[in-house]
Amino acid sequence: MLILDAAQIVRLAPMARLVACLEAAFRRDWVVPARQLVELPGRAAQRRFLIMPAFEPGGGGAVKLLSIFGDNAERGLPTIQAAIVVFSDSGAAVAILDGTLVTRLRTGAASAVAAQYLARPDSAHLVLMGTGALAPYMALAHSTVRPIRRISVWGRRTERAAATVEAVRAMVPDATVVAVHSPEKAVAQADIVCCATSSPTPILAGRWLRPGTFVDLVGSFSPTMREADDDAVRRARLFVDTQAGAFAEAGDILDPLARGVVKRAQVEGDLADLVCGRVRGRASSEEITLFKSVGTAIEDLAAAQLIVAEALQRARQ
Repeated sequence: MLILDAAQIVRLAPMARLVACLEAAFRRDWVVPARQLVELPGRAAQRRFLIMPAFEPGGGGAVKLLSIFGDNAERGLPTIQAAIVVFSDSGAAVAILDGTLVTRLRTGAASAVAAQYLARPDSAHLVLMGTGALAPYMALAHSTVRPIRRISVWGRRTERAAATVEAVRAMVPDATVVAVHSPEKAVAQADIVCCATSSPTPILAGRWLRPGTFVDLVGSFSPTMREADDDAVRRARLFVDTQAGAFAEAGDILDPLARGVVKRAQVEGDLADLVCGRVRGRASSEEITLFKSVGTAIEDLAAAQLIVAEALQRARQ
């Protein structure tokens, strides 16, 4: 059995290959059972455990085991930690992967797939709202598919924003990366706005958005979490990673729907619809587009299979 840690995975899965891999994955059929969410006892902060399976029609598959411990930051640990077990078409467990890193990589890659259809081709200024471990990978992903020259980082804590700036610079050395104090001013000049936070209330105001902006929401993952306000949702053309996931878990979509701010039909499609050409992506340079992602085991399986295949090929050489 292969056991692949974070350092190995980074070498095996360059972002450009992951983006192409996920784009191809959303053109295929998969068996994706509903993920199981368990609320765990513990400290004062919320703790959750997720089980996320996905399988090919032929039987091969992967299961991600993921913990979300809200109090980990106080101990200097990642909030999200995971492992992915990969199975062959005979049902044998063939690999265990560092699921924490795979989750960051595939989340960024999925947004990059969306950006190829929804962001303007000349998008050069990325605003990152959020300073968690995911933020640098979102910068890397968007810079892989669009000519990003400037990256503005905003966070509530100055020291975290400074650390994120350094991490982004290491991953995207050709861009100018700065911390900003005013999210409103930064967003007003942005081509792409990426929110990667666990905020329960909106941090992005729709009135800040200029025409032509692509909004990428990847942080919230439950019906009680919001990153963008009603005005942002109302102004944008809306897309999601999967219909099933969004209409079960995406607070940025479910809350406005429940209050009549938007109608369900205004969610025009998901990643499969975009890559298969069933819906139209960006139609003009002036429209605002919004992509809401809650994550799907399809992405975990496709990324894990790519990584394992590459590891086996290198081992044979």
